[in-house]
Amino acid sequence: MVGVPGRSKGCSTCRKRKKGCDRLRPKCTQCSTAGLECSGYQRDTVFINHTQLTKSAPLPVVYRREPLPIPGHPLRVIGDVVLPNGLAQTAYTEKYISMFLIKYLPGGRLVPTDGLGPYRDWIDIAHGLYTSDKAIQFSLLSLGLFAAGESQHAIKSYGLALNNLRTTLSLPEKSQNDSLLATCQLMSLLEVFHGFDENVSLQGHKWRSHLNGLLALIRARSPSAYQSGVSHQLFADGRYLLLMAVIKERRRFPLNTPEWRTVPWEKEPKSRIDKLHDIMADASELLADVDQMRYCNDPLQKTELYVAVLVTCQNLEETLQCWLREGGALMAFQDSNGVTINSTSPSDIHLAHMTLLYWTMCAILYSTLVSIHDPPLSKVPAKIDAAPYLRNVANALPYFWNNDAGMCGANLAAWPWGVCLQIAFGSPERYPEEIALLEPFSLQKNGAMTVIQFLNSLQRTTAGPEMIHIEGKEGIMLRAQEWMMGRR
Repeated sequence: MVGVPGRSKGCSTCRKRKKGCDRLRPKCTQCSTAGLECSGYQRDTVFINHTQLTKSAPLPVVYRREPLPIPGHPLRVIGDVVLPNGLAQTAYTEKYISMFLIKYLPGGRLVPTDGLGPYRDWIDIAHGLYTSDKAIQFSLLSLGLFAAGESQHAIKSYGLALNNLRTTLSLPEKSQNDSLLATCQLMSLLEVFHGFDENVSLQGHKWRSHLNGLLALIRARSPSAYQSGVSHQLFADGRYLLLMAVIKERRRFPLNTPEWRTVPWEKEPKSRIDKLHDIMADASELLADVDQMRYCNDPLQKTELYVAVLVTCQNLEETLQCWLREGGALMAFQDSNGVTINSTSPSDIHLAHMTLLYWTMCAILYSTLVSIHDPPLSKVPAKIDAAPYLRNVANALPYFWNNDAGMCGANLAAWPWGVCLQIAFGSPERYPEEIALLEPFSLQKNGAMTVIQFLNSLQRTTAGPEMIHIEGKEGIMLRAQEWMMGRR
């Protein structure tokens, strides 16, 4: 049967997003505001199969496979394939998961995991587990359906993933499966790219709720349970997500104890990225110490806390310098002519991510040191100036959004970009040039608007109640200044 779906006369994009459309031509206001491509007002023709299947005589399903655009391979048209229902469902799932992987992975291709960084490992692990775990399967399928523009089916698949996750958590014998860690990370990824809501702060809260679940699952097992194999890698990658959250909240990292920092690496030595994550944990301690000092009402104790914070800053600076000396050169994002380098091999994008994190940690350290200086500095000494690191991050952003970097590049750059925007907006009189570099990138038509919506939501989740609903740039700057002063 042939039909025309729905009665809405809005554009195709708004219909898929279930948003109201003002039908402005050539581009509606909803799409313009969200930075999306307005797909126009033509009606899609659909084919609805009313064939009744019976248990006694299951009929095969005819699937016409459309070619997938895999870089480096010519498109091939594959003829109709007749499959039994079970195989048809498997083919359907694999098709959409492949579409997600092609869109997400750098270069759109799967490669061996030897020597790769964490951005690839946990995705490969999830892909390897999906045939035996429904929550992972529906999470990946949801990402694939979003990649194909089938938002309604993607949302339904996401709901099925949540239901299967709840079922698994209710079974004691499965509550400590590694697949649960992978599911939480997949769901947090879904929120970053597809969690936008008219209630702006809801996206950030949902992202944080998945990480709360991840933390609870990790702590349900002992540190020795994460010493090797899949468990170790999922723990290491999950630790980074949790660190992102606590730094945005200026809170201490719950896993920053001697046991959690050492036991999981007794069988496998710490990699360079693991050591950088340790530095992030130290930075979370610094931010929490600064807030404790600011809210201390006892003058003598406050002086002691101030001295202790200065010592912490010095130690953190020495750790960063040691990390840089031991690891060697950072990533060069432009060639000698100032043109962005587009090499996105696994080793390059891994180094690029570490470089971005290193600069972000330096920006956090020095901006914090300047903010607590007593008396306030009228001119910041070059040695403790965060501005060069903010500019470095801004100049590196195009690398992570080039076509070959995939969604992975945007995912890796999102948090450092958000933190640097927070620092720059927190002291706009000190970093006007850096704001001019960091802010306009969100206006580019390369998916950056999707990430900035997530960052905006995340910023609101950590703001005080009087700051949450202030809209526009004024709200962003006030919340950033509140964050820099440690007020929540």
